Amino acid sequence: MFEFLDEEPLPDESEKAHLINWNTHGDVVFDHVQFGYEDTNKIVIHDLCAEARSGEKIAIVGPTGAGKTTIVNVLMRFHDLTGGDIYIDGVNTKDMSRQEVRDNFCMVLQDTWLFEGTIRENLVYNLKDVPDSVLDEACETVGLTHLINTLPEGYDTVISDDANLSAGQKQQLTIARAIIANKPILILDEATSSIDTRTELKIQEAMDKLMQGRTTFVIAHRLSTIKNADWILVLNEGDVIEQGTHESLLEANGFYADLYRSQFDPV
Repeated sequence: MFEFLDEEPLPDESEKAHLINWNTHGDVVFDHVQFGYEDTNKIVIHDLCAEARSGEKIAIVGPTGAGKTTIVNVLMRFHDLTGGDIYIDGVNTKDMSRQEVRDNFCMVLQDTWLFEGTIRENLVYNLKDVPDSVLDEACETVGLTHLINTLPEGYDTVISDDANLSAGQKQQLTIARAIIANKPILILDEATSSIDTRTELKIQEAMDKLMQGRTTFVIAHRLSTIKNADWILVLNEGDVIEQGTHESLLEANGFYADLYRSQFDPV
């Protein structure tokens, strides 16, 4: 508790100009990015150079501790860089306020997050005046229409700790929330991990359509989910050691190929 109270407040960024409009394309550039946690003095990301063009699906893979989640944290300015720069549509994120950076992202994490309230409130979150037609389309996309229709009050059914929702249904709600948010950059952290295979295939197909025109970063633990990625970044110990398409990386017969075979080849 005392450590928390002693933490330095984040610097005031109220004077930073609004640099990106709502027509963000979603081009993202990592320019020699370096990051280390101050309390450990250990560099986690050493020299990351990568580029994601608008509408591309970029998969980030690697063993535990390789730095996959750290990349997302620095991309959204949950932590400031130790060195290097990150650009969104050519604008350095250091020159943008944290709020402006995060306004360009929507996220679906491996661990679902729902609050006690109605399904409608969980879906729209902080958006206002969202019509039911938008909710209907998002729920249809992720396969939730049947659930909504069977609930006593539909979208106005209250979710509580005692609500009888499966882990997969909760994850479907969070995915629908991201679809409704409709931000230019999407982050998925193994977003279908709690969903059965049949539902996963339906959502994956729908997400592929929705990701058109939206830059998507996928943190992948199961490599079967990212075969259709436009580009794959292979991380190990904080460095991108390989990058390419699924097919080209398999042909290279390097670290990615070994990682892929370890998940699918019988022992």
